[in-house]
Amino acid sequence: MSDRIIIFLLFVTSFLPVFANSSDSLSTIYNNGSFVTYYQLKVNASDSICKSVANDFEYQLHSDLETLFGWALKGLNLRNEKNDLMVFYLKSTSYNKSTGVIRTVGDVIVPKIITFPNIILDSKIVRKNFNNKKSVAYFDLLYSDGFLKKMYGKLTLTPCKNSGTWFVFETHTKFGWFFNAFITQSRFKKIMEWRLRRFVYNIKEEAERREKHNTNLK
Repeated sequence: MSDRIIIFLLFVTSFLPVFANSSDSLSTIYNNGSFVTYYQLKVNASDSICKSVANDFEYQLHSDLETLFGWALKGLNLRNEKNDLMVFYLKSTSYNKSTGVIRTVGDVIVPKIITFPNIILDSKIVRKNFNNKKSVAYFDLLYSDGFLKKMYGKLTLTPCKNSGTWFVFETHTKFGWFFNAFITQSRFKKIMEWRLRRFVYNIKEEAERREKHNTNLK
């Protein structure tokens, strides 16, 4: 899983069906004003394939956001789609190679109440690779225009003993002043939690598609 994906998980709106199976586990708890989300998913693709998909995501994040909307961000409703609860419009992303900071800019709209235009989110990631092919990305939000007060966590990619790869994702999220009051525990599930699952499911689909393609070539 790419270490540049986390910021996109914040840009969320309406409810869509989730994808549940025996190797799919998602939960969120509320603790001291923060939402702690834990998600685990098994992908039927090798760790090398999964890393290849992550690399492509990162490259397109820097240079081809339009292509990302066709697969990694597919179905997340990040382009100003109508919604009664909250609307998000992801406008642009950029990456500062010298500082390692990724910046996301977008609008957040609470229909009939308030609009926050051009919110800026800056984040930074540190990745650690282990000898057993396990990879962990530690991420931290550096700056936000009021949307988030803090966000940090880790993303782990681990090869399975027999075949496939486990994705394990953990985040701690606390919203800024207005959103902290507006986003209740039930709204968090409709605004954030299902999109986390959908996003990772998109990555899973692409990795498994490539794994099948490679198998057919043999």
